[in-house]
Amino acid sequence: MTLKLYNTLTRKKEEFKPIDDKRVRIYSCGQTIYDDMHVGNARTYAAWDILNRYLTWKGYSVFHVMNITDVGHLTDDLDQGEDKVEKKAKELRLEPMELVTEQVQRWYREMKSLNMKRHNVNPRATGHMVEMIEAVRSIIENGYGYEINGTVYFDVMKFHRKHGYPKIGSMDIEQLKTGAGGRVSEDETEEKKSPIDFALWINADPEHLMKWPSPWGKGYPGWHLECSVMGTKYLGEKFDIHTGGIDHLFPHHPNERAQNIAMGDLDEEPVNYWLHSEHITTDGEKMSKSKGNFYTVGDLLEKYDFEVLRMFFASSHYRKQVDFNEEALETVEGNLEKIYNTLWNIENAKGGDKEDLEKDIEKMEKRFEEAMDNDLDTPKALNSIMKFTKKVNKGLDNSKEVLNKAKEKIQELGGVLGLKLDLETEGGKIPSEAIELMIDIREDLRKEGDYDEADRVRKVLRNAGVEIEDSEGKTRWKRTP
Repeated sequence: MTLKLYNTLTRKKEEFKPIDDKRVRIYSCGQTIYDDMHVGNARTYAAWDILNRYLTWKGYSVFHVMNITDVGHLTDDLDQGEDKVEKKAKELRLEPMELVTEQVQRWYREMKSLNMKRHNVNPRATGHMVEMIEAVRSIIENGYGYEINGTVYFDVMKFHRKHGYPKIGSMDIEQLKTGAGGRVSEDETEEKKSPIDFALWINADPEHLMKWPSPWGKGYPGWHLECSVMGTKYLGEKFDIHTGGIDHLFPHHPNERAQNIAMGDLDEEPVNYWLHSEHITTDGEKMSKSKGNFYTVGDLLEKYDFEVLRMFFASSHYRKQVDFNEEALETVEGNLEKIYNTLWNIENAKGGDKEDLEKDIEKMEKRFEEAMDNDLDTPKALNSIMKFTKKVNKGLDNSKEVLNKAKEKIQELGGVLGLKLDLETEGGKIPSEAIELMIDIREDLRKEGDYDEADRVRKVLRNAGVEIEDSEGKTRWKRTP
């Protein structure tokens, strides 16, 4: 079977063919590390984690780079406004790098808690200033950059005449020139050759905290330049896949593409496949702190098992907008419990003489792979596992050997989607029905005033990998990693 991916550059599904046979190089735009990771960030990172896991499952050797932006990402993506890190640091009365250090550590902890595979490299922008300055030099020398009062701009129209711009996404150059695209810089610099030219290196105001010496004066890199430099440093001038969120369609990724070509004076595309994940909404509205519908990963992990979140992410296609709400999570939680109950049933089944599940195991794997080969159709892939669990529960009279194969295959394919499905925690996994029964017993004990015995039930559940929380007259529970 052949993997096909939707390439935003060509706006069609294409057969995936790596540059180097069985080795795949991926660059993913990562976190601007001024604030906590929210559920929208996590959904995007989970999509690329699944891409990595699936390619590995298919037999490829994957080298995956995801950057950390700790300077240069301004409050407006079009080279205007304050630096996001610097602005947040001022609000908290911290040094920018003090904030970054704290946020980077939290990001790693939360990525691990979400069972994201560790990337091969997580480069930080501030660690690559020498390379960025050299990249700007190269772009100027190759005829695509020019300097005005300490700021270096990219000559978009000159680049467009030879290579096309923006090319990624659905907008064209005429829309951008007339402002019809809605994302044209309002920079009043009269000397700029065109309003659609963007900054490679920005002259820093005296009060700007994060700045570095350069041939053009003290300044800092443009956000777009950072990813071009870090991507090519670790993956080469040409690599297989570049991923990001739908918000990167313009201006970030078109500018990256332009810089990559200009830096190396290339005559070919620097990246073969561009992949973009869609937005997440909450209760039907765009997620926003001002609307109060903004969910951080840290808060969600206190309330939900990480596997509930990972299964929620896998339950929708990465190119489809999805609504995040409590009802959807409860549905996912129920489906996850069905899988765990099946694994528990297999573990505790006596088995029999039948072998008819063997063919069903093969069918499930084939359907799973067919779904994933179709541009990572995780909902269908997950559905193939769910349908198989029903057959397993009706076929517990198969031989123990076949049942164990079924269990291992469910865990293997679930792992591709970022699930652990691990029964081997302290005390062993217990089915949801047993958990609910023990919670009912605990509630009766509390009503009778026997709090010591109620606490003992809580401890038994905790040792079995289950945390319970009493809130607003209701007891919730979740499995812990």
